[in-house]
Amino acid sequence: MQRLQDMNDFVLCNAETGESRPVFSTPRRGRPTAHVPDHLLCVTQSWTSDGCLILTANGRLDLNTVLSFRDSVFTGLGERPSKLILDLRPLQVVEAAGIATLVTLSRVAQLVGIPYEIRSSRELESLFIETGLDRLMKAAPPTSAEIAQKLLLS
Repeated sequence: MQRLQDMNDFVLCNAETGESRPVFSTPRRGRPTAHVPDHLLCVTQSWTSDGCLILTANGRLDLNTVLSFRDSVFTGLGERPSKLILDLRPLQVVEAAGIATLVTLSRVAQLVGIPYEIRSSRELESLFIETGLDRLMKAAPPTSAEIAQKLLLS
């Protein structure tokens, strides 16, 4: 595989087949850029009318996917949103490398002065509490639908 630059994005190009696949982040010198298949991690973005960027992660946040996730968040931070929301509720797996990446990303957001919040599942929220990271991570309060679901399950 060779890398070709195409309109500020990198494109991975297979020299034998000519097949190309975009990498949706700007490469940084000395830092690897990775593309992972959508079935492992898919990060989608949406913007609100007030300039808030919502990044929704679906799949796994583990050693194989953290580079791609980090690049997606760094690219989003580079667009200078009024606020960054990481919606992690659809994630099925979050491993230690994913937690470490979330800590790093929260510190970077604080350093660049962009307010952020994390929308997490009950399991991830419990993990934050157990590890003491709940004081560092800005978890969003549960939505009314999530509260209603908790009441129904009780």
